[in-house]
Amino acid sequence: MTTPANLAAWLLTLASGAFTACAATCPGGPYGFPIPDGAQPVHLDNALPLDEFNHFGTLSANVEGALWRSGSLYVSEFGEGAHPPPSRILQIIGNQPGVVFAADAGTNGLATDAAGVLHGASHKIGGIVRFGLPGQEPTVVVGSYKGVRFNSPNDLTFRSDGTIYFTDPTWQAPQPAPQKRTRVYRVAPGAGNAKVVDDQRDQPNGITLSPDEQVLYVTARDGLYRYAVAPDGSAGPAVRFAPQISQGDGMVVDCAGNLYVTSTDVVVLDPAGLEIGRIVMPVGAGQITNLAFGGPKRKTLYITAMGSGSARGVFKVKLDVPGLPY
Repeated sequence: MTTPANLAAWLLTLASGAFTACAATCPGGPYGFPIPDGAQPVHLDNALPLDEFNHFGTLSANVEGALWRSGSLYVSEFGEGAHPPPSRILQIIGNQPGVVFAADAGTNGLATDAAGVLHGASHKIGGIVRFGLPGQEPTVVVGSYKGVRFNSPNDLTFRSDGTIYFTDPTWQAPQPAPQKRTRVYRVAPGAGNAKVVDDQRDQPNGITLSPDEQVLYVTARDGLYRYAVAPDGSAGPAVRFAPQISQGDGMVVDCAGNLYVTSTDVVVLDPAGLEIGRIVMPVGAGQITNLAFGGPKRKTLYITAMGSGSARGVFKVKLDVPGLPY
């Protein structure tokens, strides 16, 4: 919820010129306050097909990995099972019912590279995979660290040069966990191996880049962190960011550089870490898990949620600032 104090602080930051945006992906500013009065997420009743995979809509499970790509929304829907659970990728076009894009994807977070090619964080194979046409088996981009599969890659983000950053907690990992530590990793463009960004985080989860690609953000069970990104893609040490955020899940950024963090609600932070507003979820919504900007002008925020029935699935809300497409 926006307060006068938060709005005043946000306007002061805007006036100072602290916000930057990537001209290659965002329209020109200036940008106003992102949350319109009365903004309320609504449930997309058509998003999940009702079939045996989700017990015809009665299964209590996760929905993750929201991604806008070529006019469609993609999400990862988890099925019944654990360590690792099955999951599939759904494609949702407008108000049409979601259709299965990859029936046995085994993915959590989804992202695209600069060419628009779909990639996923796969807890099934324990790595990052690249998808081709529907029905084709995905290609493994990176599947191990020091000869051992990753635990359960959770989320990923691309830099414009093709560098991949991803998190590897143990939430959907085989037991015992293959890797002895939970880590944040980086894969250089064209490389088949991963380098450690941070091995000190407790269950790293969401990950995204600032619009200018100079800051990497990571949520973990021990808080929200930022890392300075060097021109070669390497990242500096972790710095606690917005300490009022004790933990979070998925994240996304808008063209003004504001960071949207999934918590009980969607918390909106400016680039300095000040909370400037909240997108309050409707009563009965499930635990929110991830976010994606989409729609023709990238001003629709899609929010995934885990739970059962109408609490689960996808919600959307119209905003006043466009976001970076993922």
